[in-house]
Amino acid sequence: MTLRLALNDFKFKYTGSVFGIIWAAAEPIVTVLLYRFVYTVAIGGEWIDGCPYYLWLSIGVAVWFLISDGLRSVTSCFRDYSYLVKKMQFKKEILPAVRTLSALISSILFFVLVITVCAVEGVVTYGTVYLPLWIAAAAVFVFSLGRIFALICAKFKDMQNIVGIGLSIGFWLTPIFWKLPSDGPIKLLSLNPTAKIVDGCRNSILYSSFSAVDFIYILAVCVVLAVVGSIMENLILPNIADKL
Repeated sequence: MTLRLALNDFKFKYTGSVFGIIWAAAEPIVTVLLYRFVYTVAIGGEWIDGCPYYLWLSIGVAVWFLISDGLRSVTSCFRDYSYLVKKMQFKKEILPAVRTLSALISSILFFVLVITVCAVEGVVTYGTVYLPLWIAAAAVFVFSLGRIFALICAKFKDMQNIVGIGLSIGFWLTPIFWKLPSDGPIKLLSLNPTAKIVDGCRNSILYSSFSAVDFIYILAVCVVLAVVGSIMENLILPNIADKL
């Protein structure tokens, strides 16, 4: 049921449009092509750590696309599916997972495109086999944190706007366009789970590197978020229909 609802949620985004699901691939294609034009033609070819900057940037954007789109979507899941939440026999607890899977399906197209371009540029490495682990970690992080936001949003609708503002700030605090320094106070931003995931994906694709310490750190954060989410779920979910 979770997978079926996730696929329906993914299709619903493009229902009624002339080109339908083609738009799911159009956005990442246009994004990568624009980065390539800007950073290789318009302002000259820039490189960072032995990689064309536009590819280094595209990997970070692909990760952020999954995390930001996922968190926005999961946060509003109970309100968007209020007609299902109010059904007594429906398993309301699966809705955050439905939205997480839907966001994951959308972002996989982006990752496939980025890996393809990296291969064409000759910078992709065998470390790409680690990429599914980091994508899975990102999805678990989105689900764990998003479920907390979704439960709060069911009682406090303004949570959607708070999450939106938080993601706007987080976009610039996460090393997507810039590289974290090796020392100094800004180095503390590396504790941001999204920074760990972005670096993990980049290191896997470009440098055949996998940090077990960073991966375990992400899993630990997800466990803490999952415990908090489970406690909140037991408190809020039984009466969530009344709140909606």
